Amino acid sequence: MLDLKLDTFLVLCETRNYTRAASVLNITQPAVTQHIKYLENHYSTKLFYYDEKRGLHLTENGKLLRAFAQTVQADSVQIAQRLKAPPEEPDEIKIGTIVTTGESLVPLMVAEYLRRYPNKKVSMYLDEADALLEQLKNGRIQFCITDIHCPQETYERKELFEGETICICSPKCPLAQRTVDFCDLTDLRLIFRENDTYSKRNLMKILHDHNQDITNFSSYVEVGTINAVKKLVMENIGISFTYRFAVQDDLDSGHLSQIYVRNFLSRSFFNMTWMKNSFFTPLCLQFLDVCRAVLASPDFPSNSLLELHSN
Repeated sequence: MLDLKLDTFLVLCETRNYTRAASVLNITQPAVTQHIKYLENHYSTKLFYYDEKRGLHLTENGKLLRAFAQTVQADSVQIAQRLKAPPEEPDEIKIGTIVTTGESLVPLMVAEYLRRYPNKKVSMYLDEADALLEQLKNGRIQFCITDIHCPQETYERKELFEGETICICSPKCPLAQRTVDFCDLTDLRLIFRENDTYSKRNLMKILHDHNQDITNFSSYVEVGTINAVKKLVMENIGISFTYRFAVQDDLDSGHLSQIYVRNFLSRSFFNMTWMKNSFFTPLCLQFLDVCRAVLASPDFPSNSLLELHSN
């Protein structure tokens, strides 16, 4: 069957080695070779080539087929679940989001979506950005909201807004509402999300861009969620760097304060992303319209975002 051969193709795309692909699939290496040759004959094109060091690479047409196969694989999981559901079962949308937006903005979007479409079901998964892209490919979610680059050959993406990273502290902190140099922060304790998160990697980039590192601070605390970070900062345990939209309500209420750092600028684009040419594209665009309506609403604190995008 063609889908079995496409599965073989996708595994080979990941392993870039026929022997390892055979091991993953629990088939023989000649079977892997046969599947790839079948696809190359079926599509009348070369899918892989070897470089001078015998490294295996995808051709341009191979990259095109990979994007198609990944979408087919992801959609087939969702469609299989829908076909197994009782006919009277309402349609379900499965959303992925990074923790920062999942604990602040996305619940507002889900609420508005359910007001417009009360018969829908919604499942929302919070995870790291890299993991969300994997969940897209394996069919666990239909779309996600992230702050990382997503390759256009594999994913459709629409920009939602631009977010600003700021330095936050307790109102009791001596540097609250003051303008300081970056080096003035290192006498304080730094609070951040735990290791192996995109949030942590983003913080490290911010620090390195200013010739700093977490080891330059008096001490630091690693915690699991943005809410835990905020609570510790409110208790005047230390400072943190986070997106403004995630703490705007706390800034407005006076539970948190900002430290203004000279020559500090860090901005990220937030995108809604799904598999390219997915069967579920109309559903994704439906939710995208709701997202943009919420972000453009007069009731939404637009001062927490730098810019909204509608293209």
